[in-house]
Amino acid sequence: MKQTWFFAAMSLLSTMSGFADQSSTTELLPLGKGSAPVCSTNMRVAPEFASIGDDAMHDILLGKRSSSEKPGFITEILEHRESAWIVDVDIPDTTAMYGPASGMQMPVPVYITYPCAQNAPGEKYPFPYHDARYGMFENMLAAGADPVFADVNARYPLIVLSHGSSSHGIYDVAHAQDLSRHGYIVAVPIYGDDRAADPATENSHLGFMRPLFTKAVIDSLVASQQFGKHIDADKVGVSGHSYGGFTALALAGGAVMGNTESVSDDRVKASVLAAPWVGHHENGRDVFPFGPENRELKRVNTPVLWFFGTKDSVNQPRYIVDAARKTSGPTYVIELVDQPHVFEGPSWADRNAWELLFFNAYLKDDASAINSLKRGSSVKGGNADVQHFDYQK
Repeated sequence: MKQTWFFAAMSLLSTMSGFADQSSTTELLPLGKGSAPVCSTNMRVAPEFASIGDDAMHDILLGKRSSSEKPGFITEILEHRESAWIVDVDIPDTTAMYGPASGMQMPVPVYITYPCAQNAPGEKYPFPYHDARYGMFENMLAAGADPVFADVNARYPLIVLSHGSSSHGIYDVAHAQDLSRHGYIVAVPIYGDDRAADPATENSHLGFMRPLFTKAVIDSLVASQQFGKHIDADKVGVSGHSYGGFTALALAGGAVMGNTESVSDDRVKASVLAAPWVGHHENGRDVFPFGPENRELKRVNTPVLWFFGTKDSVNQPRYIVDAARKTSGPTYVIELVDQPHVFEGPSWADRNAWELLFFNAYLKDDASAINSLKRGSSVKGGNADVQHFDYQK
């Protein structure tokens, strides 16, 4: 339930954006579930690995190799590796940036969801992790099958969902499909950070690898025969939680550790950051990932939507709201009241509602969505949330 200081007046639903008419209210109505059927690329696990259990599967999704005799990453246990979307990324031989991974080639598996035709072939597939509680693949392509789009002539915006550290993309199955129902192609990389982690170092090289991997994923899709002609390559968004939020900022132009040679992508036109890592306190000093005081965030001149939980002890609110002042483009800051670093269920729904409105505004150029975004103080339903209008620019 919203606190009393969140105004709760409600009005007619906007036909363009799906949010309340802002002429008489400040509380937004979520757009709800989209109507388009959604398909995905193949992520079927080979039968001999389908019952290994959650703990073992979690380690494989993170890239933890327990022994040389056992699989160390998800790419090694897929039944149809040739039909899965796997991007082989060549890492530059620059030790100062890429550390122990310098000069290596590493595969980055991705699943893609997209609006598909009503009669498109596909099957329901529960990925064998926590009984698919994070979402079942609704219409997964069979091995060797090509995607069939809802509108064969359309060019859809592309959204990349960037997961946090000690996490993986399977958590985003339902999230990706929900966005695709509203007319987006969505790519979800599984970074496998642990493959390149060195327990003896701070692993700062991962901050350079994440944007490198993500840009390679975007490149692969835009250049592909299956998806390229259906993507509006000038309308790319990135949405990330925690370290995924850091990744989104780096892609949008933030120079990692002040190094202007870090990878960015000018096709990224909008970024959504949920509890992003933009600094922390360590050994008596503040540590910032984008140069001293995060000053290199001034290079981010595209729209950014920020979320912070007031009880986040991992990525503390003071770092997030300070970083939001540093970017140069349109800025929106949403407070999730009483939320920890990993939000509670209804607050994820709030994030999703704001996120969809934001992407509609800046990836679909929806004027009504922009108007709602600028005027909305909170989203109806879910947990308590409030927009800080003084951060808008």
